[in-house]
Amino acid sequence: MKKIICAILAALTALSLFSACAKQKKSTGEARPNTSAPAAQTGGKSAVTNEDLDEWGREKVESSVPEGKTFEGEQVNFVLDSSRGNEFFVEGLNGDLINDAVYNRNLKVENDLGITLNYVVIPGSASTEFSSAVARVVLSGTGDYDLIAGNAYFLTSAVRSWCYANLKDVEDESSMDLTKPWWNRFYVEEATVFDQIYTVTGDLAISSVASACCVFFNKRLADEHLSAWGGTEGLYKLVEDGEWTFDKFTEICRDVYNDADGDGQRSEGDFYAFASWWSGPVPSNAFQYGMDARITRMDENGVPYLDYYSDRGVDVISKLYHFNTDSAGVLYNTAYYNQSEAHKMILEKFVNATLIFFTETLYYPASFGDMKDDFGLLPMPKYDKEQEKYYTSQSDGYSAFALAADLLDERLERCDLAGTTLEKLNEESYRTVTPNYFETVMKYRYLRTDAEDQKDIKMYDIIREGSNFNFGLIYSSVLGNVSFGYRYMIGRDGTENFASFWGTMESSVNARFDALLRDFQEE
Repeated sequence: MKKIICAILAALTALSLFSACAKQKKSTGEARPNTSAPAAQTGGKSAVTNEDLDEWGREKVESSVPEGKTFEGEQVNFVLDSSRGNEFFVEGLNGDLINDAVYNRNLKVENDLGITLNYVVIPGSASTEFSSAVARVVLSGTGDYDLIAGNAYFLTSAVRSWCYANLKDVEDESSMDLTKPWWNRFYVEEATVFDQIYTVTGDLAISSVASACCVFFNKRLADEHLSAWGGTEGLYKLVEDGEWTFDKFTEICRDVYNDADGDGQRSEGDFYAFASWWSGPVPSNAFQYGMDARITRMDENGVPYLDYYSDRGVDVISKLYHFNTDSAGVLYNTAYYNQSEAHKMILEKFVNATLIFFTETLYYPASFGDMKDDFGLLPMPKYDKEQEKYYTSQSDGYSAFALAADLLDERLERCDLAGTTLEKLNEESYRTVTPNYFETVMKYRYLRTDAEDQKDIKMYDIIREGSNFNFGLIYSSVLGNVSFGYRYMIGRDGTENFASFWGTMESSVNARFDALLRDFQEE
């Protein structure tokens, strides 16, 4: 079925698969409509019947790949970075639901298209090393790679070398169709500029949704300590009523504190409402994008502009700073920045019931194995009640895809092969792999859900549908790591002085942003 050139992935676990790591223009900060809702939930259509739905309750979607289309034994070279784990291939059937779904998906794609998937694994996951290595090979003209999958944050770092194909052109040459529901519509919308898009994510990348950030909470502790807000049911009601805002979250957490270790001072051994190390995309970016404070926004012509240092952004930083410094119920220390032991300590506090709330990604319940209490989950809090939707960001280690640029020139005869293969892999993942993963593994194995009202599953669906990608976040590695700003201010520096911080990077970010847009325009 496949030839593995470098079997680096053999020792990786399922959890490691998902672990990661223009000028300013004023904006009102209004949230845009959520375009990521499943097709069956979109309005303006006549009511669908059960015959129109698949086994998972989604509206049936026709394949963009013509029935019987075959490539008569061609080999497709799919290069991966060394952190992708078993997201894309496994050695064989072993009885595990997801392992077997991945194996059967690949086998079906190979059989349906008459191809062989050849996985090439090279090192360089959590850095630009992988994308630089890919760029060297693609630009050398050897034609060794067709499809590319890597850490989404770093994959875009090579875009300006033009080693990736414009997927809009690939659509013209193959059966690829980026309007299909197996492609992340938020990502496609934000990454497309001047009719060009070079990286994309979709259902083939389970990690793109499993890395979505959320708020976990201990249900027993919520009932015991948050009775003024209705305990567990009150938290759910806040979400359902559209009133789960950051100000409300701050109000809830502010005074929930107990000197549990009896040493007479605030310490790690005490009881708190919330704690975090504020070192990475969780929770810094999670709260930022939950409150819809973006790096960029799109103008009326679909062209991005920087909106980083905005009225909304300044207010969000102030909210986060005072949440940490003015709340007895929040364990906060800039000494925790980039300290993995601090993150481990906070996780243990949540598992051991000395912390009510814990912010992490949807896959994190796999780390709650020793937790005796029932836990629930909530979306990231909104900026205010007027914000239309609950949004979230992804921990930046999720997977994204690209096609080698030479498929549109020197190797045009293989463009259909590569584009159609990537389309089919995402389609079959949508039909079989991700439904099993999300509906069966995530919802029922990890969420200890009440069988009658299933509130946690409702929260889970809200979180999934609120992915908040934006152009500036997608291209942060090209823009001097601008997405690190919130974690630097809150986690490292302990400051709310956004003006001072922005002053140190404004000219560099503006220059990089202008150069990137200019490259898109000239290409």
